[in-house]
Formats: sequence, C-alpha cells, structure tokens
Amino acid sequence: MLFTYTPLSLEENWLNSTVINILNVSMRSILNGGDVSSWPDMIPPDRRLQLQTRSGIRDRILNFLREFIELERVNQEALLITMGQQTSLPNVLYDDSVCTGIGKFPENIRKVADDLFRFLFEKQLTTINILGKCLRDIHYEAIYFHLPWRICPFCGLGYLRAPGAPRHALDHFMPISKYPFAGADFRNLPPMCSECNSDFKKNTDVLIDEDGHRRHCVDPYHGPFFKVSLSESIPFAGSVRGAIRLPKWDIKFIGEPQEQAENWDRIFKIRERYKRDVLDVDFRFWLEQFSVWYLSSNQGQLLGDEIAASIPEYIDSVLQVGLADRAFLKAQVFELLHVECLDPERGDDMKAFLEDLMLYT
Repeated sequence: MLFTYTPLSLEENWLNSTVINILNVSMRSILNGGDVSSWPDMIPPDRRLQLQTRSGIRDRILNFLREFIELERVNQEALLITMGQQTSLPNVLYDDSVCTGIGKFPENIRKVADDLFRFLFEKQLTTINILGKCLRDIHYEAIYFHLPWRICPFCGLGYLRAPGAPRHALDHFMPISKYPFAGADFRNLPPMCSECNSDFKKNTDVLIDEDGHRRHCVDPYHGPFFKVSLSESIPFAGSVRGAIRLPKWDIKFIGEPQEQAENWDRIFKIRERYKRDVLDVDFRFWLEQFSVWYLSSNQGQLLGDEIAASIPEYIDSVLQVGLADRAFLKAQVFELLHVECLDPERGDDMKAFLEDLMLYT
C-alpha cells in the first residue's frame, strides 16, 4: 500500500465480532454438554437492541448451530479453533500463525457458515443504521474524509468515489469463500478501486500463495506502507515506443518489511500495472509536457546543461509531491533523467536527447 486508512473508520465495526461472540459462547456450551441460549438472550446485552428483530441473522445462526451439533467432536473442536484463527485480525495478516480455511470441513457446515456471513456482508452492513446511516456508509465516509488523496492506496492509480456516489464493489481482503468467519469484519473489507478489486485481486488468497506458502501482508489500517522508486531503471535500455527508446524500468518498493511489499505486488500486480499501463504509455507524453513547459519559460535556451538544470524546478513547481495524478511516478521518471544528466560517463547522451526533444516538440 501507498498509505493506510484511518483506524477511526472502525468505530462501528461490531457486527462481525458480535456474531462471532454468539457462536463462540454457543459452540463452547455445546462442547461442554450444555444448552444453547434462545434468541434474543444469546445476543450480548450491548447489541441486543440493534439485533433482536433481525430474524435473518437469528435463523442463520440457529442453522449453523444445528449443523455444528451434527459434527463429530474432533471437527467441532477444530472448527472452533478455525473460527478463532480467521478472526484474529489484524495479527493474522502479518504473523506466522496458522489460518485454516473452511474447505477442510464437511459440506453442510461450510454451507451454513458461508450463508450466515455472506448474509451479514451483503444484507446487514447496508441495512443496520446508526443515526440514520448504515454501517457500511459510516465506515466508508470515515475513510474517505480522512484520505490524504482521493485515490486508491492499493495502486495509486484509481480514484475512490465520493460518498453518495454508487458504491464501489466491496470485497474481502481475505476471501470469504475460504475465510467466512471474517466475512463482515471491516478490517477485512478495505475499500479499493474497481480495477484493484475486480480486475486484479479478485479471489486471491492474501495469506497463502500459489505454491502453498504462508505470506505476510499489510494491514490496510496500520501498514506498513511503501514508496515507489525508479532510481535503478536504465535509460535507453528498454523497448522502442513512439520513436523513443524507453528506459528499462526497475520498480522497487522502499520500506520494510520487503516480504509484505512483495506480497502486495503479488496480489495487485503493481509492477506490471505501473510498467504496462503508465510508464510505457505515458513516458513520451510526459516528456512532451516537460518540453512545452521548458520552452514557454526559458526563452529558447536549448543547451543540454540548461535543460538538465531545470528538471528539479519542474518536479517541485509543476509535478509537486504526493500521489494525485500519478505525480509519484512522474517525479521518479524526471529524477531518473536528472541523475542520468549528471553522470560523468552517460550524461552527455541524456543531455543530447533532451536537446533533440526540445527541437522536435
């Protein structure tokens, strides 16, 4: 991630944990040979007012408990442990703990677990209101109005819509098909742009990679977050596009731990998207924009040294800093060009290239 969401957005993040509490108490009672409380007595007192009329939640909890009773004891005990593993957010995102998927359990219990938590996610987060706003909108508005930039922190490319616009498709960081017990926990429902969500992450397991290895990932509310560097890219070493030879891009993530940065890239294809969708296609256009700016403000000084010396001013006064409008990538590109101009062996080639750029703009 390029920045994190405010933890203040989690103030109304109680629905998932309340249902988990109900299940936990009831499952332990069953294991100990006791009775299960009736509805609404099983609801914790501080949430009884909001939930006691929610018959859909009631029915699905009771369905789940009926199927739980039918399990062999070894599966009952394992399911209770699994529920604890899946809901130990945010630690499970970045520690080495085991997080068992629901797929190892019998079909009937899988179905009722999926039904319960999809119902919470799809129907309840948008219908349980606090002071006239649903839980999902409270969460999103708190995030949106604390954003340093109105862009997706998972990629820095897509924009997040303002509250009141059609909602972004909300999906699960830890996929609900594998980890249903975190299915309505806002810590597992960080907003992201439609491209990140629907085109790249999809149903990717953030905890287990394609080779079955346990991975560590960022916590969307506490980090870490990373900066992008192009400083080790090599000018004039890439493919030719639009009559210009591109740099050979070397995209690095600055920050620690690097394992989390690499998992971020695995999930969202960050390097691939930056290279293909931005750097390769926009490099020439960015050069032309720079040329127009330079020619309009430097009275025809077309020597390479003068052009090179103007690059820091261009970065500071035109591109500025931050993530909006892909400035973080543009600034890195022009930093790369400026450093190349100062190189004692290769600098003359870059300055000659910039002179030609001015002549043919």
